[in-house]
Amino acid sequence: MHRTMVRAACASALALCLVASPLAHDASLHANPEAGNGSPHTAAGLLSAVNNDGPKSADHLRIGIWNTAANITTYTIGNSWNDWVLYLALDKLLEPSPYLSKGRSWLATEVVQVSEDARVWEAEIRQGVKWHDGTELTAEDVVFTYNLYLNGPANRWTHHVSDVPRIELIEQVGPNRVRFTAPRPMPNFDLVTAPEMPILQKKQWEGIEDPRTLEEPVIGTGPYKLVDFKADEYYHFVAHEEFWGGAPLVKELTLVMIKDPQTMFSALKSGEIDGAARALPPELVEEWKNDPAIEIAQAPSLWGTWMNMNLNDPIFNNRDLRYALSLAIDADEMVERVMLGRAQSGKHGWPHLDSTWTKPGMEVPYDEALAKTGLDAVGFVDKDGDGFRDLPDGTPFDWRIVVSTNQPLYVRAAEIMVEQLATVGIKTHVEAVDAATFNSLTTDGNYEFSISEITPHGLADQDQYVQFYSGAQMKALLESEPERKALYDTWWEADTRDARLEASFALQEYENKYPSRFMLWYPDGLFAYRWQSYDNYVSSFGYGIYNKYSFLPEAGRIGTSDSIDHLIEE
Repeated sequence: MHRTMVRAACASALALCLVASPLAHDASLHANPEAGNGSPHTAAGLLSAVNNDGPKSADHLRIGIWNTAANITTYTIGNSWNDWVLYLALDKLLEPSPYLSKGRSWLATEVVQVSEDARVWEAEIRQGVKWHDGTELTAEDVVFTYNLYLNGPANRWTHHVSDVPRIELIEQVGPNRVRFTAPRPMPNFDLVTAPEMPILQKKQWEGIEDPRTLEEPVIGTGPYKLVDFKADEYYHFVAHEEFWGGAPLVKELTLVMIKDPQTMFSALKSGEIDGAARALPPELVEEWKNDPAIEIAQAPSLWGTWMNMNLNDPIFNNRDLRYALSLAIDADEMVERVMLGRAQSGKHGWPHLDSTWTKPGMEVPYDEALAKTGLDAVGFVDKDGDGFRDLPDGTPFDWRIVVSTNQPLYVRAAEIMVEQLATVGIKTHVEAVDAATFNSLTTDGNYEFSISEITPHGLADQDQYVQFYSGAQMKALLESEPERKALYDTWWEADTRDARLEASFALQEYENKYPSRFMLWYPDGLFAYRWQSYDNYVSSFGYGIYNKYSFLPEAGRIGTSDSIDHLIEE
């Protein structure tokens, strides 16, 4: 079966599940199924030589993760590298994520627009949901949570309430009903905000002045209780038997923190862990495909690799220069030489090609001749005859491409980037540094280019895409490019789904012509596990196979995930 046929089969199966199950109430189907991508471009399934039939439940699994282990809260996770760990314990009003353009009822039985201008929404909170301490979820918990996100310290989630959109009034309007009111339209509140914001227990959090200081295990409504953790070492979860969606299929989960990728995959190979919640390097796929103890799944993880420009450097505050530089980048070559063909090309631009929010058919051209013409036009010419272009004032330059040494694929990509830019006369060099130095250089703005990964939160979340403009670097682009500012304002004024999507498409087209960063590739999303320990994983859009739905009974999975129980023919 070809990949396109596999994708269609997955999409059809999901549609049938949504119709068949009373639990699968849809807040909304695809934002614009004719305009958007519809089904994923990355197939979900197995790349192993054999599709084994292992156990569908387990007493205890050990899974390797790679974030720093501390308490599981929205104020300590800090990023979306391993946010699925947080979602084991905490639930949202709708699930699974902002990446699918639809939300299944979860802690809310419905989320509805109640004003014509999309400024006011209401949610009916599910009754009978138990917190991990045995008390019941209430509408007060939801009001408290959203107000904390609005008025409390910022975290990776809060901008969905305090910025894009800004919800200025959260109030209880009935025994189990909450109203959300914003000064500007939020036509996709049920597609982005409601499936994104984890709900916190008011009783646990209301007396804490600084929510980043919570030391006791977080209390949630999710399928797993966090019972123990040790910083930088592990989390220990046990099943929440009173979980409203059904008792989990795995009784205990121990998540072991392993920072080094080679160490993690060695531990998986030896059987020290049962799964590795880190993308499998492409060079290991052929080596492991025939391993009788391991299965390899491919699932849309919606991650990406990009090369950032330091937009605080005035030299890059020139859209025609950025356009000319983008023409010199051959993303297809990156896919073949670095990812061995196991990725989608960055030529499709930003956002992620698989995102339901992305304009279909976008492509950033690779055109060496046009790149040279464009560089000439902005005054980057070789004035000293050394074979490389100089700045418009005649000053020679040698731009740095900063990468972290613990990311060998990115080091290789940087080396190729030096070659590609040299073909159009741009002199660059690789500066490979340790992770701490990399973070320091990029945070302080002490670089010209950097190569790093970007998570689904930045690649497949429409509101986060616009929220990027809240940063100082992107604000500078809005101020210097009136056309970009007009498109941004149109997005904010849109008060219907279709108008918002159309405005988003226009912003995407502009960004891909005059980029603020260059996409290099989107990895296919490859994950390995020991099938004899547990063989009941599913693919959830944006999370790969390591997600809480992989541990829920069948009824709890409907509308959140796709099966991977089939081989992908390559």
